[in-house]
Amino acid sequence: MKLFDPVVAEARLHPNLRSILSTGNVYNMDVLQDWARGFVDRDGKFIDEFQTTFNSSFWELYLFAVLKKYGMSVDFSQARPDFCIPSLGLNIEATIASNAQSAEPEFARLGKMPPGDLNAFNLQTIVRLANSLTAKHRKYIESYAPLDHVKDRAYVVAVTNFDQPFSFMACQRPIEAVLYGYYVDEERYIVTRGQEGRLQGEELRQVFKDNGSPIDLGLFTTPAYREISAVIFSGCATMGKVRALSSDPAPGIVFTALRLNPAADRPHVINEPKRRYQESLLDGLRVYHNPFAQRPLDPALFRHPSVFQWHFQGDEEIIEQREGQLLFRCVNTALEKPGTPGVAGQ
Repeated sequence: MKLFDPVVAEARLHPNLRSILSTGNVYNMDVLQDWARGFVDRDGKFIDEFQTTFNSSFWELYLFAVLKKYGMSVDFSQARPDFCIPSLGLNIEATIASNAQSAEPEFARLGKMPPGDLNAFNLQTIVRLANSLTAKHRKYIESYAPLDHVKDRAYVVAVTNFDQPFSFMACQRPIEAVLYGYYVDEERYIVTRGQEGRLQGEELRQVFKDNGSPIDLGLFTTPAYREISAVIFSGCATMGKVRALSSDPAPGIVFTALRLNPAADRPHVINEPKRRYQESLLDGLRVYHNPFAQRPLDPALFRHPSVFQWHFQGDEEIIEQREGQLLFRCVNTALEKPGTPGVAGQ
């Protein structure tokens, strides 16, 4: 599958793809082509969608690469859900949280400052993720549930957020609020310099849209979403992941990463040039299990030292994490022209 041979008019190309093509960086293209190796375009629209809408297709390619990494064989003979894995009794549906119609898209961050208020920033992502997950739950009930290859298998929704500029900065805070009503108020901690509260979760059961309508959180705290066995999430599955995995030898590429430090409020902060920076495909991957699932997902399926999991044994919550797990990463590239500021990436 040739992802980068244009099949649509230049004016229709998504800005993210246009950026890739304009740099002509074959190292980044090679990573994406490798992710796509073995992927089957079942309806003949994938490349068109990759070139015009980009983010949802990018997320599917990343997920497919993850499944290959685990040795999971996808049955592409089924039209839906997105990834059918009969040998494991598992189906995975991919979706993303995109920007609202009146809001700025994620690619509009160039020249802008990062969010000034993390709570306001996270609120928008919480709303968009909740909308995406409830829509996929409804899709399961209305369309997928009766299918023979679906009804007796675990159903997992894989979601990430591309809902606003700097969306990758939200990390895991919004998805944990949506699923478990668990929210960490980092903004208060930063503003008070750690004097008011620690970086510990608080209960958040409801938020409100701009029009005042409420959105209930904690989807996995009642049986209402029992049809969803688990949610796969990664805030690090961006072009920054591609750049981290590529063999690009260009100087001036610098990675900033935050990695888990269980012994303190502050994470390990890493600033390294590309030649010394290390990141794996699975770094940043997170799996959240539904304790009320009709067909639970076996935690062993995605168990890996780089992968965070939140699952349950009876009434006991079990958090699988280790020191050094990737929480956040961004990339800066110094341009060759003297005096030109670096370009921030994901």
